[in-house]
Amino acid sequence: MVQQVITRKGYLKTDDAFGDWLAGVLAGRLAGWHGEIRVYRIEPASHVVCRYEFGTGLSVVGKFFGAPTGAKTRYNTDAAMKNEFHRLRQASGWIRVPRAIATNSRFQSVLVTEYVPGPTVRELLDAGVSLYDPLTGIAHLLRRLHDGTRTSCKRERDFAYFHAILDQNNLPGSRRKRFDRLLGAWWHSTRLGREGCMVHGDATLGNYLFNGEICAIDFEGARNHVHPVRDLGILAAELKASGGSTTTAEDYIGHLLWHYSGSEEEFRHHTAVLPFFMALGYLRIARLPWRAAERDWLLAEAEACLGAIHR
Repeated sequence: MVQQVITRKGYLKTDDAFGDWLAGVLAGRLAGWHGEIRVYRIEPASHVVCRYEFGTGLSVVGKFFGAPTGAKTRYNTDAAMKNEFHRLRQASGWIRVPRAIATNSRFQSVLVTEYVPGPTVRELLDAGVSLYDPLTGIAHLLRRLHDGTRTSCKRERDFAYFHAILDQNNLPGSRRKRFDRLLGAWWHSTRLGREGCMVHGDATLGNYLFNGEICAIDFEGARNHVHPVRDLGILAAELKASGGSTTTAEDYIGHLLWHYSGSEEEFRHHTAVLPFFMALGYLRIARLPWRAAERDWLLAEAEACLGAIHR
């Protein structure tokens, strides 16, 4: 289990080019401020992410797409930077997200957003705090996002992503064939339907902050024309794989679905679709090297969830 850590890294030098640019971007909010900028590193993250704190109490976050720390290192960094900037601006019309402030290709394709204080839902879970209120907030937030961006679902995107995650898990041939057969059954089924929207894309417990209200962060993986239950399934798999009580996890998942759904009929529909995207969530976790000890269980759960298509 990986917890978020914020480490003091010192100060930006007074002649630092990035610091000068950042102060210029924020000049209207600094009221003539001149001084040092404190730097804090936020980990874990798929890129270098730092919080920059000014003496006025103003803090912002810089995410450097040109400085990846995860397994994925080959991609168009400027395109990724601009995509998340656009997604945050788009999502802000419906839900609470950090305000996207600026981008700059010169400084390792940095995206600057406001800093939103508060613990992640993952940190609350690890501290033994009840998640019913945070999950209610997440359910309502996701529903607003999905309803606000409602469109058709391009099913091939969900299935292509599923196959990409399977590829990253490097399964033996016989087991991969079983997964492929089960995915084929879901493809030919009418269970998934044709509803689509923009999804958060990385709906993990670490990407929601709770300080009385829910704020969603990290929209790098946001995509359009995707089935809305993808976000719910990824989150549900995380809850089930959290290492706590199975009964509590299932209660949390039911709570999330109920508060997301607008009626009993919708609840039943979302419950029928959920196993497909929970399987995706389990496979996303199984590929992580620090979850290697749980890999067999995660793969078995993913296969069992896909098998729900025959029940």
